Amino acid sequence: MATLGGQLAVQASADDVRAASEWLEHVCSEHDVPAEQILRLDLCLNEALGNIIVHGGPSALEAPVLLVLEIKTDGHHTQAELSVSDSGKAFNPLTAVAKHQALTLADATPGGLGLTMINGFSDRLDYDFREGRNHLTFFVQWEASS
Repeated sequence: MATLGGQLAVQASADDVRAASEWLEHVCSEHDVPAEQILRLDLCLNEALGNIIVHGGPSALEAPVLLVLEIKTDGHHTQAELSVSDSGKAFNPLTAVAKHQALTLADATPGGLGLTMINGFSDRLDYDFREGRNHLTFFVQWEASS
């Protein structure tokens, strides 16, 4: 199995969300990740960074957010794993209760659908809290090109 990828440290700020997206697109494009898969990863990344900025607390804003991208292929399938590690409040999105979806516009409230979106755009999620940091990994998979 071949593994490729890269890493980047950013601050939990709106300016660095753009830089993170540009880095992700550049590294993925260098390794022939299909545009659809880049879009899926980028949507998850933007949502995760937005959640860190808004909900992570002061410690999340002070320490860098670490991004690690690994692209693995076994000849039949290719998988991209994007890990986002922050020093904010511990939060396990795998055990969080999904927000109730409103049936009417009158019942709708803004926010709260980010985890639903991340779950919808990734093929799998992993989470771990270790050494004072959240580690959230999104996985997307596709058939390897021949």
